[in-house]
Amino acid sequence: MEKQIQLVLYGNSLFVNGIARSLDAEPNLEVVQVQDEALEACLPDEVSGACLLAFDIHEASPEMMLALFKGNPDLTLLALDPEGDRLMVLSGQASGARTIGDLMEVIRRHGKG
Repeated sequence: MEKQIQLVLYGNSLFVNGIARSLDAEPNLEVVQVQDEALEACLPDEVSGACLLAFDIHEASPEMMLALFKGNPDLTLLALDPEGDRLMVLSGQASGARTIGDLMEVIRRHGKG
């Protein structure tokens, strides 16, 4: 039996509602839609145990994303940009960078070239 994936979908735009309806039939995926403007207030109840949170990038603030990462380092954010047809995957996972060598390792791992 496959593991159930919980996806928290934030927002109440037509775009987000359409995604919620499209994902409803996906097996092994539980979609929890949070339509409240104050996601931070809902977060402990709605996101407990979730590893993915998807949202319309035009409905979220950078402060919200930083607060989510700080409180939930294992959370992966899926920033959906309907205007640019893009999906950005943002992870709160941190890399230890105590030296310039550590920093360069992170740059090489995540950089182009």
